Amino acid sequence: MQLSFSEFSIDSETLELNVDGDCLAIDERNMTLLVMLAERYPDHCSKQECLDLIWQDTVVSDMSLSKLVSDTRKLFCKAGYQGPLIQTVHGRGYRLEHQLGKQLFAKTEIELERQASSEPESHSHSISNERRSQVRRETDRDVIETLKNQDSHQGLDTSLDKNAPKKLISQPTVWELLAKALIALLLILGLFFQFWLGEGSNSEAKKQLAYSEPHNAVGRVLWVDDHPENNLVEKAYLEQQNIGIYNTVTSEEALMLLSMYHYQAVISDMGRHGDSLAGLKLLQAIRAKGNKTPFYLYTYVESPGLVDAVSESGGQGVVVDSESLYQLLLADIAAEN
Repeated sequence: MQLSFSEFSIDSETLELNVDGDCLAIDERNMTLLVMLAERYPDHCSKQECLDLIWQDTVVSDMSLSKLVSDTRKLFCKAGYQGPLIQTVHGRGYRLEHQLGKQLFAKTEIELERQASSEPESHSHSISNERRSQVRRETDRDVIETLKNQDSHQGLDTSLDKNAPKKLISQPTVWELLAKALIALLLILGLFFQFWLGEGSNSEAKKQLAYSEPHNAVGRVLWVDDHPENNLVEKAYLEQQNIGIYNTVTSEEALMLLSMYHYQAVISDMGRHGDSLAGLKLLQAIRAKGNKTPFYLYTYVESPGLVDAVSESGGQGVVVDSESLYQLLLADIAAEN
């Protein structure tokens, strides 16, 4: 089976990836994953479906699938393809990115129209038209959903462009405002409670924090991501290096923890909870408080606009692969120790 897109093509028979005329061998499992996602588009493949089809008669964990997806993205990046590839459907599985899916859909439309022009009117032709309409509706629905939830790296340069049109922002409801006010009040009360308890309470809190660290931990890393399940492979590796990893899902929690504890580094995703620039805003807030903890943005695509924005805001860099992330973190921890 051969799948052709505007920037690359893959051949499941020869196990080859072709990017701009350059051929690269691709592993059978990487190929199986991509073909499976292409066949299921616009639907997603659940994690269990992927595990059952890619590792037949072999029992593996979700971490193996996460690593395979990560390795596939890296393989295409090294081959010279910098565009979107695999979308993570959080809590459910994976889907072919909608830009590639639209290309597949367009080719399917052409094939169906070609078949229709060469066949007489029939019941089967009516079914084909009905199926095309259904696929079009499903595609439009998934494209809208993807655009709402996609990470900021797919639109960062536009977001940073002062001349770009402003996005419409829905006004918060009264209940949302009350909920935010209540959360802020609880955070303030929590901080007052910490100060009121004094040094004894801080010592106890630090003991609780250290409880989840390896007994011979060499450092601590604060990881800010609203979907920490996407980083299980990296977290497991760093913990094997005796590094304590502390996850939080909001910038507010991260700022509070940074005011209470010392970390050797902060890792953040870019888009969180509908804010496509959450990671960059967190970096700016950290530096505004005078905190100089090394900060890394961990994402899929490294664009010039993103690199410049992070550097100008006082960050240490944008990282797109786990190996580079490991080297940077280990160097920071070694320098401090």
